[in-house]
Amino acid sequence: MPAATIIVLTAIVLMTLLLPLGVMLALRRRGGTWTAFLTGAGTFVLFAMVLEPILHNLVLRSPVGAAIQQNILLYALYGGLAAGLFEETGRLLAFRFILKPHTARITALSYGIGHGGIEAFLVMGLSMIANLSLGLAYTSGAALPAEAAAAAETILSTPAGMFLWGGLERLSAMALHMALSVLVFASVRTGRRLLFPAAIAVHAGVNFAAVVANAHLPIAATEAVVLLLTALACLWAARIYENLRENAKTS
Repeated sequence: MPAATIIVLTAIVLMTLLLPLGVMLALRRRGGTWTAFLTGAGTFVLFAMVLEPILHNLVLRSPVGAAIQQNILLYALYGGLAAGLFEETGRLLAFRFILKPHTARITALSYGIGHGGIEAFLVMGLSMIANLSLGLAYTSGAALPAEAAAAAETILSTPAGMFLWGGLERLSAMALHMALSVLVFASVRTGRRLLFPAAIAVHAGVNFAAVVANAHLPIAATEAVVLLLTALACLWAARIYENLRENAKTS
C-alpha cells in the first residue's frame, strides 16, 4: 500500500478524532461544557443515525421513493430537507430540554462541535479506517472476497490526495454544525422563532447544493461551492452570536 495513502488516511482518522476534542478543550477554557459536547454527539446519533433512516426506509422504498431517486434534484431536495428537519429538531429539543440550564451562549458552540465531531468520525473516520484496513490486508496477500478485493484495488489506485477532499468536506461540515447550533440556540434563548426554520433551510440548502454540484461538477468545484455556502452561514451565525448575551434564560 503506498506510504502516501497510509499517511493521508491515518491523518484523516486522527483529524476526525482529535480536532473536535481540541476545539472542545479550547471552548472549555471559555466556559464550554462537556455536557453540551456529549449532548450534541448523542443527539446526532439518535436523530441522524437512528430516527432519520426510519423515514428513508419508508419513503425511498415506496413508489414515490423510486421517482425521487431517479431525479437528482428531487433526491437532493428530499435528502437535504430530511437531514435538516431531523438534525435541527434534535438541536431544538436538546437546547430546550436537556441543556435548558446551560444559558451561556458558548453552549451553542460546544454542542455544535460535539454534533459535527461525532458525525465526522462516524461518516469519515470509520470509512478511512475501513479503507486503511482493507488496503493493508490486500497488499499483505490476505484472501479477500471478490467484492472486497475490487474495493481494495480501487483504494490502492486512487491518488492519496483525492482522499483529502473528504477531510475538507468534514471540516466544512463541522463548521456548519457550529453555525447551525448558534441559530437554533438563539431561537430557543431569545424567542426569535424564525431562526429555527432558517436553520433547517440552511442545512437543507447546503446539502442540496452539495449533492447537485457533485453530480455535475468536479470535486474541487463541489467543495468550493460547499465552502462558500458554509462560510456565509458562519458569518451570519457569528453576527447572531456576537449579539447574544453571555447568559440568557430560555424564553
